[in-house]
Amino acid sequence: MKDHHLKAWLALVETGSIRGASRHLHLSQAAVTKAVRELEQDLDAPLIVRSSRGVQLTECGHQLTSRARLAQAQLALARQDIAQILGGKRGRVAAAVTPMVFLGVLPAVIERYNKIMPLAELTFEEGLMPHVLHALREGSIDFALAAPAAEEIGGEFDFEPLQTLETIVVCRRGHPMASATEWSQLAECTWAMTLSPGSHHSNLLDYLGRAQLPLPTRMIRVNTFGVGWNLMARSDALLAVPVGMLDVEPYAQQAMRVPLRLELPPLRLGIMKLRDAPLSLAAEKLADLFRQEIASSQRRRAA
Repeated sequence: MKDHHLKAWLALVETGSIRGASRHLHLSQAAVTKAVRELEQDLDAPLIVRSSRGVQLTECGHQLTSRARLAQAQLALARQDIAQILGGKRGRVAAAVTPMVFLGVLPAVIERYNKIMPLAELTFEEGLMPHVLHALREGSIDFALAAPAAEEIGGEFDFEPLQTLETIVVCRRGHPMASATEWSQLAECTWAMTLSPGSHHSNLLDYLGRAQLPLPTRMIRVNTFGVGWNLMARSDALLAVPVGMLDVEPYAQQAMRVPLRLELPPLRLGIMKLRDAPLSLAAEKLADLFRQEIASSQRRRAA
């Protein structure tokens, strides 16, 4: 299996046809077809099925695609590292971050990173867990500042915990349940929740079920932090968030903590990456700045 085989394969996957791959790579259709056949021979497995609808990937083909994307991403990082060792300041780093990170330490981290790597290209995405796992597997992000459940780490990923975050319930100022202390008072309220597998709110519901506490009867499903927060701030919906959200302006002015006498499961925030896939030099510099800024913010909060 050689580099040109993987490039031909990924072009086929992206374009959906032999013709499209040949145009993308500026090769003949025969050359692309040969590369795919050689891959099938090397793996001793069928990778595609031709039909009237075009080329369809087999189960083996889908598996190869995930690993091929990661392999190409790692080769690109190797080239980037070598250029940096030779004196360049260029680099590309992509990371996923939770709302607590992009509303907290992220601006300070970017400011410091730009001074170290002024020509680097940075990409940040919102770190919802289903997206994080998929993006790490395919190599489209280098690492994530995330809060995964223990069962999601497994043997496929490395997780370096940096901070434990208390979970609280918040509501808009003037909410009729702003002084509630018992969970039973909140169970029948409207809640804004991200319920994708592995999300903080899904884990919260699992915790309530294990504790034999009533689950919220009215839930509005949201897919981003921004939608959930605005819904809470402008209606009677409740939201479960890390306590540090109330330290960030202007969010601190838009919400208040419900004085619930129930300890909700905390979040473990940390750096998550694919196991056995070392970070590039540029990505490791960024990860180290996150470590420093999070540690610094904890010291300030404790002082």
